[in-house]
Amino acid sequence: MRVLLSLLLLAAAPPAVAQIWDGGRSAVRDVPPPATSLVASDLDDINRSIRDGRRRGDLTRAEARALMIQSAVIERLNRQYRQGGPIAMNAPALADRTLALRGEVAAARARPK
Repeated sequence: MRVLLSLLLLAAAPPAVAQIWDGGRSAVRDVPPPATSLVASDLDDINRSIRDGRRRGDLTRAEARALMIQSAVIERLNRQYRQGGPIAMNAPALADRTLALRGEVAAARARPK
């Protein structure tokens, strides 16, 4: 009986030994780099475009103020993202809002006055 049990254990051992263990690295998911630097640089460009549009007369004072408020909201959400706040689960929405604001600024500046 003991011989049969030891043969059974030896028969089951080679498949377990043959498995490759990578030290647990495959269990850790690669996290994409945060999009905050892209959003921050985009917001800098957008704010510069708003200021230029106001100086050149492409935007009224009210339009520029409304666009700057939207920019400030996105900046606040970006700060929350960097700190791991509620927006951290929805980073693509942050990039989408930035892209939408860029489009709004471009459309407002392109309108004939």
